[in-house]
Amino acid sequence: MKNVLVLNQFALPRDQGGGTRHAELFDHLEEWTVRIMAGNRNHYSQERFTTTDNRFDLIPVPAQAGHPAQRVAGWLVYAARVVVRSFRSRPLDLVYASSPHLFAPAAGVIISRVRRVPLIVEVRDLWPESMVAAGVIRRDSKIHRMLSSLERRVLNAADHIVAVTPGWREHFSSLGIQDSRVTVVPNGTDPWVVPMDYDRSAMRQKLGLAGFSAIFAGAHGPANGLHLVLDAARELPDVKFVLMGNGPAKAQIMAQAMAEHLANVEFWDGVSKSALMEILAAFDVGIHSLAPMSVLEKGMSPNKLFDYVAAGIPAVSNCEKGLRLVFPEDESVLLGPADSLAETVSRVKKMSRGERSARVAAGSRILDSDYSRTNSRRKLQGVITEVLRTSKSGTR
Repeated sequence: MKNVLVLNQFALPRDQGGGTRHAELFDHLEEWTVRIMAGNRNHYSQERFTTTDNRFDLIPVPAQAGHPAQRVAGWLVYAARVVVRSFRSRPLDLVYASSPHLFAPAAGVIISRVRRVPLIVEVRDLWPESMVAAGVIRRDSKIHRMLSSLERRVLNAADHIVAVTPGWREHFSSLGIQDSRVTVVPNGTDPWVVPMDYDRSAMRQKLGLAGFSAIFAGAHGPANGLHLVLDAARELPDVKFVLMGNGPAKAQIMAQAMAEHLANVEFWDGVSKSALMEILAAFDVGIHSLAPMSVLEKGMSPNKLFDYVAAGIPAVSNCEKGLRLVFPEDESVLLGPADSLAETVSRVKKMSRGERSARVAAGSRILDSDYSRTNSRRKLQGVITEVLRTSKSGTR
């Protein structure tokens, strides 16, 4: 058996609510055992957690809430501690280091060099470009130049790069990275197998759902554009909107909903991935929302949108340009610009049962053919096997 070390501060096991990409992708890989070094705080709730998933090696990290400097400090603590812990005498054949923050891949560079094993860097967000787009840092500022230099050094040091969308290939090319060194392994999920005893009406009653209901399930952060969901709720008072999840912007968006007396909006805590699908399937439409940022137009691979499709409910998104590579035709997910959520939710509400079913079926076909975890896992298996083979043969 070969051994791969996965570095991702924000990786979560299935018994947590949030990003479970690595727990799922590295599940049942042939001839590989995995060790996932993750921070011991849920990125969305910032609460410490434990897990029975013995693949996870949890690293103590400070809370990320508050000033940006605190978040950076937390990233650096994680990177330093994984480097130290990686030197324990466990066998190692490959390092797989994942962004979004660049210090995890930077730690991966150090570990791979010291342990003399190949390195795969996974890019799940274009840092620092997304930070510029979000207004966190200024282009050409000192910190921007520093992070851009780190990005170039880390990506060029990798034996191979995994990206979540093909729309970023031009960006990698601008950094001097040959296209042959990049493989796209998108986000996604496997279609949900409806349990024999699942009763949607009973679940709706349990959740207190009556009439047409819409759900946003995911991180509550500044980038998620939750004020746009509230705008839609204000325009559609006869639709119940549920925002489920945790994150640094949750308190602010709750206060806004209260100040505006939006009686048709409720806030629920996040749930584990294992419990998520039964809840999503009880709703009439799933909402994917992000604040408008030019960097998103290059391409996206949003987990929450795939979860809606997998749960068998219609879905809408306000990220039309960034998702055209994923849903190229207007036959599955309804796509629109940033301020389109009221319109697209209303369109779903007015659809006949047959049209809703047709869109759900079209989305399921796209998910099954291009974005299932099964297919992504197969692709990942090929990537890490080939990287190890070419590394041993002395080629890159």
